[in-house]
Amino acid sequence: MTQLTQLRLTGLDAQDPLAYLAALGCLLGAGASCLRMGLQRPTLHFDLASVPTPILSVAVTNEDELIEILAADLDDAAGRSEGERDPFLTFSYPDGDGGPIQDLKPPPPWFRKVAQAWIADASHEAHRTTDWAAAVLTDAAVDNNGAGKPFALHFTAGQQRFLNVAQELLDGAGKKATERRVDHVDLRAAVFGPWPNDRSLKVFSWSPTQDRAYALRAVDPSTDKKLGTPGADWLALRGVGLLSSAPRGDRRVDRITTSGVLGGWKSGTFSYPVWRSPLDEDAVRSLLRHPAIRPDARGRGTEVRSLPRGVEVLTSRISRSDQGGYGSFSRPTWR
Repeated sequence: MTQLTQLRLTGLDAQDPLAYLAALGCLLGAGASCLRMGLQRPTLHFDLASVPTPILSVAVTNEDELIEILAADLDDAAGRSEGERDPFLTFSYPDGDGGPIQDLKPPPPWFRKVAQAWIADASHEAHRTTDWAAAVLTDAAVDNNGAGKPFALHFTAGQQRFLNVAQELLDGAGKKATERRVDHVDLRAAVFGPWPNDRSLKVFSWSPTQDRAYALRAVDPSTDKKLGTPGADWLALRGVGLLSSAPRGDRRVDRITTSGVLGGWKSGTFSYPVWRSPLDEDAVRSLLRHPAIRPDARGRGTEVRSLPRGVEVLTSRISRSDQGGYGSFSRPTWR
């Protein structure tokens, strides 16, 4: 058995949902790279003594090697090592004129056909594409216009398409790539900090620090460029693969339920666990689906005592603007 080294991911304060999802991304990304190299699977837990800091136990000897295997996972997803770019990242569907839309609102029959092909290609060793698909979409839930309803963490809107953000993280931005793609430097800054928040690549808006509410500003913030730490956004997107979504509805399937999320589209909550004992990918996936993680739908609150010992829960409010529907998280509170 390979010796695992415990590394403190000091840049990822789990009190920021973006950082929390990025910690999950480190577990998945490092796990995929270790699997390809025949190494033992990593585990993740949190130091809850003060700031909830993720600790990754992984088959490397130092921080540099961790960044190397996370970069290798990024290159694999981007199609820069062997094979092609992950099909989820290139997923699109036609608009009214037949042009491609790279977002998460496809007609359900269109998505169903594509997802079935992804499932047929998946295996025990290779299921990144289907993990992402299961996290963000269903083949049944629709919005008021009959388009597919995306998962509750779909915070982009208007011309800011969800998968366009992903593509920009992988390829950079600008006609001459003036904003470079996510690289080792970005991954290190995200994982070990401090976050510089100085890059203008698009963001998924999963950090409360990226919310620019007009009511709190002296001028309209719509023309301000959001700055971020793109390594964190990439790792968070990777970590989304540990979530899941399912359709809900009575007479008409018009809702989608995402792991840990309670409430409506414009106002809800996202609850997520932190834990003291090392857990591997499968155990984390199960914990995120535990019924006590989110409050009971009737508002009474599921008994937290049914959670395993050493598990704590944080909850962030989800809100969406009336102008465009852009989403944002609040700072989380501890349950």
